[in-house]
Amino acid sequence: MKKLSVVLMCLFAAFVLSACQNSLISAEQRNADKLILHQMERFGEVRENTRTEVTDAQTIELFADAISRADKFQGVANVVDPDFQLDFGGKTFYLWVSEDQGSVMDESDTHALYTLKAKDAEALYSYLSSENLLDGLTDHRGGR
Repeated sequence: MKKLSVVLMCLFAAFVLSACQNSLISAEQRNADKLILHQMERFGEVRENTRTEVTDAQTIELFADAISRADKFQGVANVVDPDFQLDFGGKTFYLWVSEDQGSVMDESDTHALYTLKAKDAEALYSYLSSENLLDGLTDHRGGR
């Protein structure tokens, strides 16, 4: 009887934890060995000479966790051109990020916008700043 209780508790915990994540990134994509970032000019157009390849496992996990924890925005989103295009595990995302907020969109479903948790936006912004990957975005966007 105790074993059944333990098994049921484990299944319940697994269900609750899986409900906290969206379906933007699959388990296979989470295990990707690299991600590619490009600064964006506008939707569908990357800025020249801004390709950055990331192979550090912790950084890849940072992006994967942030994307998988993002909450789907309810309603119609009116968005500006994205800051980054992110190629990750065979999937492409658009990314908007500032010091305390961010959003992500799956390129294959541009009708759905996901908002990043504040702590995830801060972590991504910190990483992008430390790698000088935000350089040029202020001029490009007309200020932040």
